[in-house]
Amino acid sequence: MKSMRYLVLLLLLLFRPASVRAADELALLREQVQQLTGTVQQLTATVQAQQERLAQLERPGAPGPQAAVQPPRSAAGAPSSGRALLTSMNPEIGVVGDIVGQLSESSADGEGNDTITAREVEVVFGHPIDPYSRLDVTLAFPELEAAELEEASVTHWGLPGEIRTRLGRFKPKVGKAIAIHRDSLDTVDEPLVVQRYFGTEGMSRTGVDFSGFLPVPWTAVVHELTGGLLEGGVGEGGTLFGETKRRPSFYAHLKNFWDIAEMTNAELGLTYLLGSKDADSDYEVDALGIDATMVHYVTPANKLKWQNELYLQQRDETVTVAEDGSTTSVPNTPWGFYSLLDYRLSPRFGVGGRMDYVEPVDADQAILARNADTAWSGYLTFYQSEFSRWRLQFTHTDFARGGDDNTIFAQATVAIGVHKHQLQ
Repeated sequence: MKSMRYLVLLLLLLFRPASVRAADELALLREQVQQLTGTVQQLTATVQAQQERLAQLERPGAPGPQAAVQPPRSAAGAPSSGRALLTSMNPEIGVVGDIVGQLSESSADGEGNDTITAREVEVVFGHPIDPYSRLDVTLAFPELEAAELEEASVTHWGLPGEIRTRLGRFKPKVGKAIAIHRDSLDTVDEPLVVQRYFGTEGMSRTGVDFSGFLPVPWTAVVHELTGGLLEGGVGEGGTLFGETKRRPSFYAHLKNFWDIAEMTNAELGLTYLLGSKDADSDYEVDALGIDATMVHYVTPANKLKWQNELYLQQRDETVTVAEDGSTTSVPNTPWGFYSLLDYRLSPRFGVGGRMDYVEPVDADQAILARNADTAWSGYLTFYQSEFSRWRLQFTHTDFARGGDDNTIFAQATVAIGVHKHQLQ
């Protein structure tokens, strides 16, 4: 009898009317909605509390981030969390040391020859200011003397058209060797055309420039255009412009990059510079620069690079030259170039050579023994790691004013900390 009663109840449950089943499902949905509503209310209350706390911190006189953030402490009382937040507020810091030994035949410069010295120590600071800008500062200590401000610039992204701007003191995007720091060069010293025209270490100037990629319909070639306004003058010993800083100079650079093949890429750059040679208000110097670089990966571990730069000046002056025993004046158009070939034998060893040619900027070239300074260099590089590099270089130079020189360089470059131009 009981089994018959249970069977009837089971049939009633299985064959309930559709309206009864729908009512049960509706009740279940209502219960789930109530649970979700409670969860949303809790989250809303949490967000409101956080917004109120942020508003309090933004008021004048509010406690700083260190007072506002109280990380939980361990049983010993030391903070066990929040360190990542505090660390992220500190700037990125790196130090680069460049030690160079030099052995030369020349006796003209007793102070600079046959020496070993810490040629330069750089202290690099950098950190994002906000999602749209970044500050970079480089302090240089040449031969451990008084500090020099080599770079202090703010880079800002987000201008209309995805334009990037730099403001402050920086290395302008002129060619290849000028735009990078010394420790990123493939050789111990800068090419002669850079030393003679732009200064011993290239040029770092105060100014503003703008960079952006050209909106072209093709994708095979990438075009980047940079233009800037800089304070007058060039680096130490440079002869391109005069020494006055009051008369600003202008520059523009067009970079073109494309992949020739799967393992080969090329870059072609054009540079124009306009400046003054003296303290007056006229612009007497126009310069045109061309740089061409090709990189070919023989294997993933073996890379061949061929890099070239040429600079031609048009100066508003004439020079006197000797011709058949007499003298004549011609427009002053000095020029110079270098060609560098670098081959990475393995991830740690590289060899290369560089040829230099540069005509001096002289008002009277009749006194010169040769048309230009020329030099041939060969070097061997050992890349111990991306933070340590050793290099041995030999250079033979023939000077335009007469005489020649053979120089042996030995270089050790090390970097610690966060360094934005690591040793490749």
